[in-house]
Amino acid sequence: MVAPTQVALWLLALATLGVGATFVFRTETALALQKRVAERLSWAPPSEHPDYYEDTREHRRWTFRFGGVVLLLVGVLLLGVSVYGTFFVASVPP
Repeated sequence: MVAPTQVALWLLALATLGVGATFVFRTETALALQKRVAERLSWAPPSEHPDYYEDTREHRRWTFRFGGVVLLLVGVLLLGVSVYGTFFVASVPP
């Protein structure tokens, strides 16, 4: 029987890997999503300040890539812990 803790750890690891991969490999998608959210929530929406968003685009791209690499590393660590806990630990707390 698989413990709920193991299932939660697997799901967290896979979600972290998915978000990290999106940030690293699909940076343009992340930037487009950020622009849509900024349009609704920002004090300086992209439609009113297009120069600001264009000037900071390269910085935001590299920030997403760096954050994605960090999330990929954390996701791999979580996946390793969940594999270890599932297959090599005799008793995992429920």
